[in-house]
Amino acid sequence: MSEKKSRLLILYSTVDGHAKHICEYAQEKLKNSKEITIASLDDDSVQELNDFDEVLLGASVRYGFHRKNVYEFVREHKDALLKKKTAFFSLNLTARKPEKASPETNPYIVKFLKKVDWEPNLKSVFAGRLDYPSLNCPNRLAILLIMAITNGPKDLSKVHDFTNWSKVDEMVESIRNL
Repeated sequence: MSEKKSRLLILYSTVDGHAKHICEYAQEKLKNSKEITIASLDDDSVQELNDFDEVLLGASVRYGFHRKNVYEFVREHKDALLKKKTAFFSLNLTARKPEKASPETNPYIVKFLKKVDWEPNLKSVFAGRLDYPSLNCPNRLAILLIMAITNGPKDLSKVHDFTNWSKVDEMVESIRNL
């Protein structure tokens, strides 16, 4: 008799698609050990949490904040989340600096979790990527200014990927063992 697989819901909130990419990567790595459903928080059909044993929520930061739908989701479903095994990752360029690359030292994940008063079982933070070529002019200029102030990359012709995939793999393995 085979052991029943844990049911994992992977949700993401993304601006440029990288949080979704990381969630799809986790889905691929975990597909043999968990029964997985993946969805965007932008979809109106956010799954019924009672159908799942575990929840992974991945969210990107833009201009210092996670998107509004992430705050709303956690607040609306906090009681259900507290009864499940949960994992959360934040994707923000500040995490490219070693001193801000952990859940305990990254200001955006700390501020978010405090604001929504939620403590997931597993927390991760990744630097993600900066895709200058795909940004519209106002966003490109705003992010360029932020990068100039924070000593980040300023080459507008490139995609700068800071994702530490070894850290993503560590998160995936931790989720496998939740």
